[in-house]
Amino acid sequence: MTEKIESYLIKSGSPLPGYLMDLERETNLKVAKPQMLTGHIQGRFLSMISKVINPNRILEIGTFTGYGTLCLAEGLNKNGLIFTIEVSKENGWLAEKYFKTSSFNDQIHLIYGSALDEIQKLKETWDLVYIDADKQNNQQYFNLVWPCVRKGGLVLIDNILARGGVFKPENEKKSFEKSVSIFNSEITKLAIGGIVTILPIRDGLTIVRKE
Repeated sequence: MTEKIESYLIKSGSPLPGYLMDLERETNLKVAKPQMLTGHIQGRFLSMISKVINPNRILEIGTFTGYGTLCLAEGLNKNGLIFTIEVSKENGWLAEKYFKTSSFNDQIHLIYGSALDEIQKLKETWDLVYIDADKQNNQQYFNLVWPCVRKGGLVLIDNILARGGVFKPENEKKSFEKSVSIFNSEITKLAIGGIVTILPIRDGLTIVRKE
């Protein structure tokens, strides 16, 4: 997506809540690799998807500074909860700050640790799962959550274009680019009883629905 297209889409869509604008600004000022932030367009898409399905339980793998978490939380039903797993407290402190000042604070459960370990401790049935963590483990994350997704539930996987790395010749791909490419080639087989579609939003977003 070019800057020109992105700018046009932002101007044409509904405005952001002020706290998300503040979070984006503070992330860019105080956190390493601020480009990892979900961002305006994808954030509004996550919010829209969440509002459409009105989930009771959301799982997010990879919190970063909490922008995507807050977008997903917008669609929770009144008794709904979102569990978000982050490996690094160096990023999570900012997420905690904005969670506490948001209207969703009581519905957000931030968990620090390895997602591969923490997912297995959560005995929930998921309406919506958002995978946006280390790309080498995408397949393991998917395999862990898929059996726990309800019929009609969704799994979203971010960065499936690996910043264009999936288009490189195989011998030129970096390790994470190879991992993403392999996952993309396997996802229709892994998603037993599901349908898969891919959207070219930012760095690519895969959507899997359990039938």
